[in-house]
Amino acid sequence: MKPTVRPSSEEIDRALIDVAAFVFARHGFAQGPVQAIADGAGYSKAAVLKHFGSKGRIQDSVVARAEEHAARVAAAGEGLPTGLERDAALLGALVELVEEWPGTGALMVGAFRLTREPEIMQRLSGAQRMLMEAFDPDVWTDEERHVRVVSAIGAVSATMMANREARWTEGTDVVIAAGLGALGHRGNGDGGTGD
Repeated sequence: MKPTVRPSSEEIDRALIDVAAFVFARHGFAQGPVQAIADGAGYSKAAVLKHFGSKGRIQDSVVARAEEHAARVAAAGEGLPTGLERDAALLGALVELVEEWPGTGALMVGAFRLTREPEIMQRLSGAQRMLMEAFDPDVWTDEERHVRVVSAIGAVSATMMANREARWTEGTDVVIAAGLGALGHRGNGDGGTGD
């Protein structure tokens, strides 16, 4: 009989936080049931609450993780001038994020439309601001650029989440190219831009 390997505390955190992010993206913070988090992660509700202490602490952990991930994506564009190269680097980092953390991707993208629950918008505003400004610090004053950045983030995240079972490790260049198209770059990322 094989000995059962127990997941580490870090592995449990990872599973619970990402599933919680999915649940909150779908239901909101107020309506997202702890039982749905437990079911999605394969734990009992009591075990989830014992691990975190409360639903509020789960929410805090999800928000903190979203901020960490937004910073990780933003770091991919540091030192690059605004434009094609920076956009491609950021979209590549976003693809990796959503591939590794689909729940966080769903929540960050979902928060753009979750106006029915202002708390989510407010709690995730730091992560969203960081992600948006990584593409262009002036994104808030240029309406077209703002729309294009939101469109690119949404398209890349939604495509990766819709195909997460396939693990598109070979096709991520097509996903990135689609995001670049949303940002106004023409061609396949070979330098032709629509700027």
